Amino acid sequence: MFILVVIGIIGLIVLVIVLSIRHEKKRTEALRTFAQANGFSFEDIADSPEVIGLPAIELFNRGHSKRTSNTMRGEIASAAVRVLDYRYTVGSGKNSSTSHQTLVAVSTGDAMLPSFTLAPETFFHKIGQAFGYQDIDIDQFPEFSKRYLLRGGDEAAIRTLFGGRVVDAYMNGLVCNVEVRDGWLFVFKAGKRLKPEEIQPRIESAFAFLFELTGA
Repeated sequence: MFILVVIGIIGLIVLVIVLSIRHEKKRTEALRTFAQANGFSFEDIADSPEVIGLPAIELFNRGHSKRTSNTMRGEIASAAVRVLDYRYTVGSGKNSSTSHQTLVAVSTGDAMLPSFTLAPETFFHKIGQAFGYQDIDIDQFPEFSKRYLLRGGDEAAIRTLFGGRVVDAYMNGLVCNVEVRDGWLFVFKAGKRLKPEEIQPRIESAFAFLFELTGA
């Protein structure tokens, strides 16, 4: 009986692995099809974030075993666009966990935007604020400031930037993690990969938000 149980467990593990591999292959092919249909180049290989020429945003500084994959490169309305899966691991051994997400990155062109990060505020953020963790509140939009964490070096410029149209575009359109750094706008949901059919709407919402940030 013990041997049968062991064989059953091994068989289940093998089945899960096989199904996972099939799912990943199917997803990669769907992403490749999307890239070809939209004039993007596509690379399915896993590589380090530095190789794709994007700035070191906060997400890229977390954890270890960092890899990008399913990378799309192209242009929309003369703006460079990158779409990629990104994973990293925190901890080690049995205490490790790996986070997977899909990033959309859009070049901000000549716009002089202050660097900032914006994300839904969590319980742990609130605890951190009690110990001095930065959160820039926009006084005229208390609900926005209550629900989202806004951080950056130039607080005055960030407060000026976040007027009503920008806040509205975020709360009613994007509502995910955002970082602006070194001429790029990044949008993603932490720990969530996009389905192939979700990529186009995410790109569109990123451009809509960028339009409000830059007015162009």
